[in-house]
Amino acid sequence: MQIHPNIKTEYGRLRSVMVGIARKMGPKPAVEDCYDARSRESVELGTYPEVEDCMKQMTTLVEKLESLGITVLRPKVLEATNQVFTRDIGFVIDDQFILPNVIEDRVDELHAIDHLVDSISSSNIIMMPSGCFAEGGDVIVHEPFVFVGVSDDETYEKYTTARTNEAGFEYLQDEFPGFDFKGFELLKSDVDPRKGSLHLDCAFQPLGESLLLAPELFKHEEDVAWIESQFGKENIFYCTEDEAYDLHTNVFSIGPKEVLISASAVRLKLWLEERGYTVHAITYDEVVKMGGLLRCSTMPLEREE
Repeated sequence: MQIHPNIKTEYGRLRSVMVGIARKMGPKPAVEDCYDARSRESVELGTYPEVEDCMKQMTTLVEKLESLGITVLRPKVLEATNQVFTRDIGFVIDDQFILPNVIEDRVDELHAIDHLVDSISSSNIIMMPSGCFAEGGDVIVHEPFVFVGVSDDETYEKYTTARTNEAGFEYLQDEFPGFDFKGFELLKSDVDPRKGSLHLDCAFQPLGESLLLAPELFKHEEDVAWIESQFGKENIFYCTEDEAYDLHTNVFSIGPKEVLISASAVRLKLWLEERGYTVHAITYDEVVKMGGLLRCSTMPLEREE
C-alpha cells in the first residue's frame, strides 16, 4: 500500500499507524545493557516483563485500533531486539516522514521499517544528517507549534536518556519554517525513572483543548509557566508523581475527542470523560516496565486534518 504522510496534530482522526512488536525481544537485559531508567529499575527489581506478556498486551492494542477502522502496519521482526517502541525511530511532521539518527543501541531497529519507507514517495522523506539526533517521543506536533524535548550539548553527552540534541532541534526547525518550534529541557536520569523523563511525551501531551502535564519533570519553571499560559490551567491534567512514573501522560489519540489510555489511569479516565472524551482503556502494565506506554508504541503516519 502507498502511504501519504500527514500529521499536523497529535489528535486528528487517525487513518494509519505502525505499531511496535514484541515477538523476539531476546533475553532479559543485564543492568549495564539497559538504556533507559525504567528498564534498569525493572531488571534490578526482578520485574522485567516476559515476551509473552508484552505480546499479549500489544495484540490487544492492535485489535482495538483495527476495530476502529485504522490501518495497522508492523515492523519486520528482528532477532533478539526490543522493537516495542516504534515512535522513536521514525516520525511525521506535516507531509514529511523523518528518519532520524538514534542512539547506537537502537540503530538495528531502523532496518525493520524498510518496507514502510519503500511505501512513501521519496519526495516525502527526510533523512536527518550526521550529528543531528532526535527520537519521535521528543517530537509533538500541535499546529502551529512543534514541541520538542531537547537537551543541551552537556546534558546530551552525559545522559543516555538524553535523545534529542540541539543540532537535531535546529535541523528540524530549519526544515519546517511554517511551524513555530518550541524546545523544552527535561530533567534526566539514567538510573532513577522518578528523577527524569526519557522523552517529552512522558511529561507533556496535548489532546486538542486539553493537556496532560507532569510539571516536576521540566528543568525550567518558566517553561511550565509558558505551557500553563498557552493552554490555561483549567484545561490541564496535572499528574501526581506516581502518575508520571506510570506514564499517564503517554496516551495515544485516535481522534479529536477519542483517546487510548492505560487501564491504570483511573483518575485521568474520569477527568477526560467529564470533558466529553471517548476513552478506551488498554492494559499495558507489563510494557510500561520498559519505559514506554501507548504513544511510545505507535508511529502515526496519516491523520485527517
